[in-house]
Amino acid sequence: MKKERKEVSLALLKTPEKNTRIHPEKQISEIRRSLQKWGQYKNIVIDEENLVLAGNGLVEAMRAEGMKKAWAVILTDLPENEKKKLMMADNKTAGLGIDNLNNIEALIGELAGDFDIPGFDDDVLNSINAASEEISQALDDYGKATVENLTEIEARVNVNDGEGEDGETGDPMAANMERRSVKCPECGADVWL
Repeated sequence: MKKERKEVSLALLKTPEKNTRIHPEKQISEIRRSLQKWGQYKNIVIDEENLVLAGNGLVEAMRAEGMKKAWAVILTDLPENEKKKLMMADNKTAGLGIDNLNNIEALIGELAGDFDIPGFDDDVLNSINAASEEISQALDDYGKATVENLTEIEARVNVNDGEGEDGETGDPMAANMERRSVKCPECGADVWL
């Protein structure tokens, strides 16, 4: 097998009769968006007869964009069975990857709302970003005293003392509960539960 990379006319390229991958309109639309932003950055793979072995979706999107040429790796002297296996392997191995959601979330945060990313839906990215910000804020606020939780704590202290805000004894259920504490092993202080 020999390999050569060169620019070829899209008009000469042939789609395999038994392509193993179906390219829905949504995918072609997203590949077109990518082409509009960055141009062709992946080679297609063809044989000496201009049959596309890998990159049929890219070729379809390039044609829809009105492009005339594409960069291709041309494989020559490849047996027919190897061409078929290459087509199958190229499509299958691409689908075996797993998204690293932690890294995607981190990158989304770094993009500062600039979510024009082919293959991703803006609304989904915005909701991931919003959820991430809410979680970060909740973690930052965890354990901080607020007016609301101080009022709640005060009310509980009054119940435990046997007297509520209105001067009456607290909830009968609360009054029957024994208040417990544990001693801090470091400083020896009582920590009330």
